[in-house]
Amino acid sequence: MRKMTPAEAAAYSQVRDTLRAALPKAPADYTVGFDYESDSEEGLLPEGILSGQMFQARYTARYVLNQSVVDQQAVSMQMDRTKGTPEQQSRLAALNARAAELMKARDTTRDRAEKDRIRAERKEVLAEADKVQAEIVAGIQAWLATSSAAQSTQDLDKSLPARELTIRILVNGDTHLPDQAAPFEIQGIPLAFEQAEGCQDFDTYCVTLFFGPFEKVKKVSGYTDYNLRESDLGIPTKARGIILTFSGPKERPDAVRDFIRQTDMPKIKALLP
Repeated sequence: MRKMTPAEAAAYSQVRDTLRAALPKAPADYTVGFDYESDSEEGLLPEGILSGQMFQARYTARYVLNQSVVDQQAVSMQMDRTKGTPEQQSRLAALNARAAELMKARDTTRDRAEKDRIRAERKEVLAEADKVQAEIVAGIQAWLATSSAAQSTQDLDKSLPARELTIRILVNGDTHLPDQAAPFEIQGIPLAFEQAEGCQDFDTYCVTLFFGPFEKVKKVSGYTDYNLRESDLGIPTKARGIILTFSGPKERPDAVRDFIRQTDMPKIKALLP
C-alpha cells in the first residue's frame, strides 16, 4: 500500500465529504456514526494501482436510537402494566371515587344509623376495590410467568421508532442482488431495488440505489450482478459509480423510505462524470 498523492487525496476527500453531507441529518434522539470500511488504513491505495483505474471505497452510516429513550419507554411500559387493563383502571377509579363520596357523606351526617349504613357500604366498596387491585397483581404475575424475553423485546420495539437505520455506500464497485429484489420507483434514479428478504443485515428491509453506468449481468444462479463500467478519469479516487443501500427494521419500511427522501440525491449525482 502507498499514501495517496495530493491530487488523489483531494479527490477522495471531495467524494467522502460530499457523500456524508448528502446523507440525512440525525433525527432527534438518535446518534449517527460514519465509518470507512476497509482492512487498510484510510488514505492508502494499492501500490500498483494506475491513474486510470478505479479505487473502491466503502462507508457505513449508522443512525442509532439513544439507549436512554429505549430505557424510558421500557420503564413506562412496565408502569402501565402495574396500572392494569383500561377496564380495570376504570373500575378502580369508579370505586375509589365512590369511597371518597361515602367518606364525605359520613362526615357530614349527624344521624347515627345513617353513619353506620354509610360505613358498611364504604367497607363493601373498599373490599371490591381490593379485589380489582388483586386482579391487577395477578395479571402482572401471570405476564411475568409466561412472557418470554423475546416477546418483551418485540413489544418494546413496536412502541419505539426504528432502533437502527443504516446506509451502506460503495464507491467504484460492483455488487449483486437476489433475483427476488423488486424494482423501486424513485424519480431520477432508473436503477433501484427493494428487498424484504436477503438484505445484508438479518430481518431488515432494504433499498439499493445505483448512481452511474452499471450493467446488469444475469448469471445461472439466484442472483444478478450489477457491474460498473470502467472509465479513465486520470485519478483513481474520483467517483465513476456509487451504490447506496438503505436498511432498517423489516416492520418499519416507511422509516427506510423516509430516509431515502431526506437524502440529497442531486448532490450525489454531481460527483459523477
